[in-house]
Amino acid sequence: MRKKYLYVLLGFSLLFVLSGCMMNLLGITLDPGIYLGYSKNNNVPDIEDQLTYDESLGLYKITINASDLTYSEIDEEGTKYYLSYYKIFHVKDDGNVVSSSIPIWKDIVEANNIETITIYADTKKMKDGKAVGVGDDTKLLQDWYFAGDWGGKPTWEEDAVKFQEEDGILIAKVQKDFNAGDTFEYKIKPSDNWRPWSMIFNAEIYSRDSSNAVYTLKSDTDELTVHFDPKISFVWFVESEVN
Repeated sequence: MRKKYLYVLLGFSLLFVLSGCMMNLLGITLDPGIYLGYSKNNNVPDIEDQLTYDESLGLYKITINASDLTYSEIDEEGTKYYLSYYKIFHVKDDGNVVSSSIPIWKDIVEANNIETITIYADTKKMKDGKAVGVGDDTKLLQDWYFAGDWGGKPTWEEDAVKFQEEDGILIAKVQKDFNAGDTFEYKIKPSDNWRPWSMIFNAEIYSRDSSNAVYTLKSDTDELTVHFDPKISFVWFVESEVN
């Protein structure tokens, strides 16, 4: 099979950890496929880091040992959090797609005595430089909140809607009279107090510095259901019909 060049990280720099943007590049030859870059391989994936396809899920996946993760200390105004980051590389003939950096929270791993972590990729949803289409099973074990400005300041803070799990998907319901064409801004926060800030999700990337996501109503409704699949960092909405 013809080899294809993919540029990947030479080292796990702090800039990579925090933003997933500026990278030190090294030419590495990889066959087309889906690969994991993380702390164990210094973000330089090889054949043993290739994801395999799970037909029952319709997703690519790889399971790693939690003990192989190296965490970076993130200081948020005196409170320290420990996060380990990974990326998925989709090497293909018509152009490579590389996800943004996706965090794993050490507190969640330790609190649940996690020994192995499964990372997933949906190549049909993946977007270059975004988290969409990529995620892991640790994110189902933490609390997430849907926060936005549909109800003013309170719905950003204490009145944010906590997600509930239903068959591996997180669900939040917003009950309000909306009209078609209404818009509101939102984010998904990793705790009721937003921390760790580096895990705030705006439906595209996990970051403390990302812009707010925007949703536009397609119809009149009095209930909006938000679906969040953290296994692949994918968000979608369902608008209830008004009787």
